[in-house]
Amino acid sequence: MARKTVNSIKVELRKNREKGGAWLCQLRTANETGDTLVDLTTAWSNASAAKRWVKSQVQELTPRKSIKLLGSVPDEKEKMTYFFGTMSYKVDA
Repeated sequence: MARKTVNSIKVELRKNREKGGAWLCQLRTANETGDTLVDLTTAWSNASAAKRWVKSQVQELTPRKSIKLLGSVPDEKEKMTYFFGTMSYKVDA
């Protein structure tokens, strides 16, 4: 039987708070020893477009369908300016 290894994926999505600022999305996958497998950084005009991109990357890079992103750091209008999520998944070695 093939040995399975546990990889992880980490996503951070943060808004530049300046007027007209974009959303910066960082996505990293690592194996169980901590070596980085994929390191992607992109900028988006809105959070929903960035979240759709994250979902497509999770489906492409992992056997999972989605990742749960939690919001924190609200601005003065109580809108979230930072989202993050981590997930572990198993792959054949």
